[in-house]
Amino acid sequence: MSNIFIVPGFKEGIESRQYVWLKSFLKERGFTVFMVPIKWNYKTMNDYVLEFKNFYEKNKGSNNYIIGFSYGAVIAFITANDLKPNKLYLCSLSPDFKEDLLNTKKWLLNYVGRKRVEEIKKRSGKETAKNLNVPSVIFYGEREADLYPQLKIRCEETAKLANNSKLIIVKGAPHKMDHIEYKNSLIQELEKMQ
Repeated sequence: MSNIFIVPGFKEGIESRQYVWLKSFLKERGFTVFMVPIKWNYKTMNDYVLEFKNFYEKNKGSNNYIIGFSYGAVIAFITANDLKPNKLYLCSLSPDFKEDLLNTKKWLLNYVGRKRVEEIKKRSGKETAKNLNVPSVIFYGEREADLYPQLKIRCEETAKLANNSKLIIVKGAPHKMDHIEYKNSLIQELEKMQ
């Protein structure tokens, strides 16, 4: 039996609408699906990472996969080497690393918050990608790349630097996993599992 852990995006919960289809699809294919509950408020990435690691360790099986979206993809990405899943699916990997700070809009830094930004300054996307030893598939949508150019850069650079990594650019997709094109691209990759 294979387990799949879905790590939601920032401020999203385990019942967020954009993951309902994914959970159903994976269950129909025989996977045990774990929606990772993250307590977002008044916490930083270090807290989220610890929460996820504890949850994963309690629920992991012999075959494990992780799907992370946006901020959840950052959590999945920076924990992958410690948790050692069979494969990692990084959907719309947020530009949440020190290399991204110069190009991040001020409103977004304010939204993320001062404590989180201080942590970002200590986290290297390039080093994390170079050291990644878990096979990965990285997705981003064309429309979200127009809106968030640094997200596109982070996804492309990660795919280029990480060993055994594949990049998928989703035609016409915004920053939404339940967009039809995003769903189709993700399904196409997920059907290759098992």
